[in-house]
Amino acid sequence: MNPNVDTNEDAHGSSDAAEAAISKRPRILGQDLQGQREIDMADASVTNSSLTLTERFISSHSPGDGISHDQTVRHDESMDSLSDRFANMPALPGAGRREDEYILVRQTGPHSFIATAKGNLESLPTKDEFNKFCRLYRDGAGNYYPPPLAFERIDIPDSVSADLHGLQPEERNSSRFRYKQDVWNHAHAQMGITGTSIFYEQAENVERDRNNKPKPEFRYVETIYGRREIQKCYKHPFQAGSLLPDIMIKTPQNDVRFAYRLSTGDDFTGKTFSEFERSIKNLYGQDTEIKLKSKSGIMHDSKYLEAWEPGSADIRFAEFAGENRAHNRQLPLATVNMGGQDGGFDRHVSVKFLFEGAPDSPWAKALKKGELWDRVQVLTRDGNRYMSPSRLQYSDPEHFGQLMDAAGLPKSMGQQSHAPSIKFEHFAANGVILAAIGPELRDIRDIPATELRNLSEKNVLIADRNEKNQRTGTYTIAAEYERKMMKLPDDAAQVLGKPANIYSRNFVRPESAARPIHDSRRTFGSRARHTVNGL
Repeated sequence: MNPNVDTNEDAHGSSDAAEAAISKRPRILGQDLQGQREIDMADASVTNSSLTLTERFISSHSPGDGISHDQTVRHDESMDSLSDRFANMPALPGAGRREDEYILVRQTGPHSFIATAKGNLESLPTKDEFNKFCRLYRDGAGNYYPPPLAFERIDIPDSVSADLHGLQPEERNSSRFRYKQDVWNHAHAQMGITGTSIFYEQAENVERDRNNKPKPEFRYVETIYGRREIQKCYKHPFQAGSLLPDIMIKTPQNDVRFAYRLSTGDDFTGKTFSEFERSIKNLYGQDTEIKLKSKSGIMHDSKYLEAWEPGSADIRFAEFAGENRAHNRQLPLATVNMGGQDGGFDRHVSVKFLFEGAPDSPWAKALKKGELWDRVQVLTRDGNRYMSPSRLQYSDPEHFGQLMDAAGLPKSMGQQSHAPSIKFEHFAANGVILAAIGPELRDIRDIPATELRNLSEKNVLIADRNEKNQRTGTYTIAAEYERKMMKLPDDAAQVLGKPANIYSRNFVRPESAARPIHDSRRTFGSRARHTVNGL
């Protein structure tokens, strides 16, 4: 793990003015300004090099060669009046705003970056310079958003949405965009940012699937620290935040550094985020903030992640290096349901166990031909959930390919699917609760009471339901429900004999005190909020 910042590298491909604007020691702009002051002073001293500026000002208003006592008194009174006038100068416009409300990131090489918080800028960048940087905007919980995601998060009041409801979709979308753009422009004017490009444009020649997501071959960017998944392919990936490293560190002095993890091994391989956090805070101070990048490009504050889902900062930290935090590492990679026939209970058997124990059986031969695909479940990358081959192929094609090779199953299974009505009927017929016992996942109703006593949340898998209360065909380990403090589906709670809110009863989702870009002209009604970082 290398937490150091590439602060000593020279800029490549950026103008001197842009470099000076973001550097804490601006070489070009600072020298130009200083040089101009020296020229002005030289010109002023040409008139009378033997006199100071104050003396020349007085002598130029004297009718004779001398200065009277009355004139001196009047001058002193005038200076006192000026001093009194400026004694109670008002604060600068925007003086109450945060010194870290935005961060400017400059790319100094293909994979190196320098970042400066607003309060540490010694020169205000020009409009063009603002648009050359990657601008990160802080929300009320300490998360930082690149331009397209900050724009996306702009809130549209219910009153405005109601006015737009009756419009045609195209006109409604256009009106929503214009409203957001107005909020965007006003917010930037208040922050003093003249470069307002949003950088939401998508890259051309990117192939998309039926859900308008980039196809698998377009979902990743290659970096020196490994392959990183992205959610969108932007025309300007740097300004849109797609190329930033995994971790951003902001010290109490608002100095900003970047760090990244290596899948080939680094100083924190096998260690937790808490160990990394302790090391960073011992180095930079206990009030140092650590941000972990999401696939969308948001730099999420670690405290916010933990407030949202306990343990999620550690999970994301591990994912950067290709590690996972599976609750049960003994779960099989793939299973096939050999039960569930003629009213019998489901019995999912490990495919590896089947291939090794009965390689010439009809079940093994059918699987190798690509049959029985609708009875197969495969384990997700995090090791905590099972889903159908087609769903895993769509959501995580890289992991799907690796898993199918390891399990000895044909990848063609990922291209198979039933009609929606058949699919949901199939899901509804599956067991509500599965228990992991050895190489099998069995319907919990088919397990003797003596064996049930030895089960824990790490051995129990729950059939998930969506917002419409429909079965999704996925199973999630109960320990993950517990970690995320999720409500159990009612049918699962009934089978387990537990309250549906056993894990969720005391959890309140945190809410940002303010969005990264918001309309300060509006009057917001006061309401109780659960925020983090004391903001």
